[in-house]
Amino acid sequence: MADLTASTLPAPGRTARGLSANITALMFTAPIILLLIVFFAVPLFDLFGFSFTAYRPGPRTSDGPATLVNFTAIFGDPFYLAMIANSLVLGLLTVVTTLLVGYPVAFYLTRASGWERTLISVACLLPIFVNLIVGILGWYILLLPFGVFQQILSSVGLVDGPLPWLRSFWTLVAVLTYEHVPFAILILASTIQAVPQDKINAARILGASTPRIVWNLMLPLTAPGLVASAILVFSLSVSSYLIPILISGPRTQVLPIAIFSYASELMNWPMASALALVLLIVVATITYAAAAVANRVTRRGQWEMV
Repeated sequence: MADLTASTLPAPGRTARGLSANITALMFTAPIILLLIVFFAVPLFDLFGFSFTAYRPGPRTSDGPATLVNFTAIFGDPFYLAMIANSLVLGLLTVVTTLLVGYPVAFYLTRASGWERTLISVACLLPIFVNLIVGILGWYILLLPFGVFQQILSSVGLVDGPLPWLRSFWTLVAVLTYEHVPFAILILASTIQAVPQDKINAARILGASTPRIVWNLMLPLTAPGLVASAILVFSLSVSSYLIPILISGPRTQVLPIAIFSYASELMNWPMASALALVLLIVVATITYAAAAVANRVTRRGQWEMV
């Protein structure tokens, strides 16, 4: 009985090594945890508190009784509901166009070699390293009435008169796709590259056509990359402020523009906080729902949300 009891007790050396490993892990993760607390958790709690207070002129303060007046105004006004719908439609369309453009490029990138692979990689990485404002101003100059596109099309006789592209909704989708497609390509390329070539060769030997291989083999096996790309692009598109304000302006009313206006121009911090909280909840809900639905459809195990 004494030997059995002694064998079940942890060895002193093993306990010391485990404690040392825990201390080392805590030392490495402490700065990250501190940054998350200071720059994420504290502002989020501050935003949460402001969203349940009524607007009062004067200095920014969260004092006062809790109230739902801001959320009542948001969900009771068709203007704000249309703004939420515009943001969601903009994010969903950007996801669709980004995946339609990014998936074939990512697939070809994994099969290319030599100078082709280098050229595609540089083309994918270049928009990431270019400053966002520089890239948007480049599109702004190209899309101006009588701008570069206008002059090229007019010189060949295809159009006559100014092109109303700059302030259109679909131009905004195109610019958001341009800005976010590099991230989707990088994620999709790593996922597609992980698909064993033997499975593709086996499908071809069994007589499967290329569309059937893509639909029945590649898409299910690369579903985690598709979902991860869709979640990232949707989150960035829905929360984008600079691109909508420069490309579409006030014609396309989305939540980030309203949040900025209430916070900086109208100085209505409670309303801005309520709109930001609604945007956060909507994005988080759609993100979780997309992962859950994709998990059920593809019959894969539960994915870790990173």
